[in-house]
Amino acid sequence: MLSILLKAKLPLCILFSISAIAQNPEINYSQAEFDSDTCCWRKLADSGKYEEGANLILEYLKEGKPENKHSLKWHAGQLFANAEKNTKAIKYFRKTSNIFYRWFGGEDGRAWYFYVNGTKAFLRRDKKQLQKIIKHWSNKLPEDMNYKQLVLLLENWDETYLEALK
Repeated sequence: MLSILLKAKLPLCILFSISAIAQNPEINYSQAEFDSDTCCWRKLADSGKYEEGANLILEYLKEGKPENKHSLKWHAGQLFANAEKNTKAIKYFRKTSNIFYRWFGGEDGRAWYFYVNGTKAFLRRDKKQLQKIIKHWSNKLPEDMNYKQLVLLLENWDETYLEALK
């Protein structure tokens, strides 16, 4: 489309205006608006359009005004996992944690580290790793909602990510 417009020799101000109109209006929202329960990617997810929702998050990360990129990357990963795009899901989950969370993050950081890595183990179909993470967590950390989600993934091993967490 852009090449056609350039060949038409339209003034640059018109090209920029057309580009801004083509963009999703949600990209200009604050993150609070973009991340609300009744808007944007959550609305797409609620209607089963997981991959579209994940791609909207990625567009917002690139073009919008994100305040908490960590959270949005996690949600993009979840939506890709729901769409059974596990390689993409793992890519974005990987961007939400690292070994420093385990070493220096205190109890919350360690729990998050294990949650992320347990989720990735489920998507990679590494049952032994998921079992190891759950066992380590139950011995060293309080069992919270994320721990229970990992247990649910293990209990529903033969299901997809989306089905396992229902």
